[in-house]
Amino acid sequence: MAWRERCWRAVRVAAAGIVTCLLIVGVVPATEAQAAERLCSASTAIADRPLLREGDTGSCVSVAQKLLVILGYLGTSTGFFGPVTATSVRRLQADRGLVVDGIIGRATWTSLESYSIYRGPNRSSRVVLSYDDCPTSLTAFKTVVLAAENLGIGLVLFPTGNCITAGHFDAAYARAHGHFVFNHSISHPNLTTLTYTQMKYQLGSPGVVTNYGRPPFGAYNSTVRKAYTAKNMRMWLWTLDTNDWKGYSRTTVVNNVIANATAGGTVLMHMKWNAFNGTALSQMKAGLAARGLSVCRNYPGTTPKRPVFTC
Repeated sequence: MAWRERCWRAVRVAAAGIVTCLLIVGVVPATEAQAAERLCSASTAIADRPLLREGDTGSCVSVAQKLLVILGYLGTSTGFFGPVTATSVRRLQADRGLVVDGIIGRATWTSLESYSIYRGPNRSSRVVLSYDDCPTSLTAFKTVVLAAENLGIGLVLFPTGNCITAGHFDAAYARAHGHFVFNHSISHPNLTTLTYTQMKYQLGSPGVVTNYGRPPFGAYNSTVRKAYTAKNMRMWLWTLDTNDWKGYSRTTVVNNVIANATAGGTVLMHMKWNAFNGTALSQMKAGLAARGLSVCRNYPGTTPKRPVFTC
């Protein structure tokens, strides 16, 4: 019997060698053989983060998944790199012009972490026209939503939870007409004056539950950043503040946008004031076009609650 055991042992060793060879040359997939627990944290430098592939588990997988959730590519973080995560990674890679292999290496880690809070998720050269707070009425709101859609413009809207509760803003209606709706807190406090628990409350329902948010007054600190991360959101500020809330006329605000908006930038305006109407939108679109700039396009269909932002 000893010779049989020695024979089978030799066969197993030979088979293992063949599999290893095939893995090296890429004939068979490496998923099962190389799957492992990968450990890191959000503060780990990209250069020190491990390569992640299907089958992996651990804290580093959770870090990557949370970034995919925020960007709208994945529904939830589980800590397991399964087929759903692999598909999400491939979508991200295709959108970002990376090698589409479903593996998170240095280039994909860098792309996941590449973000400007001023430009937000807009990776195009188009100008984002964004509006905060609350319109004067639901009727006024719907009128502008339809006007923007007819102009082919995709608005980026940041209503407060109190505005939604008051019935002046309908997030589902805005999304159904191709616009983006993100968080702007419940009652518009300066978040830096609140406790961490209070911050997280302000970033929840009845405010918009989504993947991007704008802190009131643009005020933030490290604790505010932590609260947004806990809510699976990234902050999105602006590159041009029109200060329309000071009561400037429609013409003044429009001229400011036309003269000072930059490619890929985000313009801050407010739904209550004088540039939230179809006339202003039409004038801004035409004036920017004369400068060779385009505005963010209307989303084709109903915008997801946690969208992969496209402009």
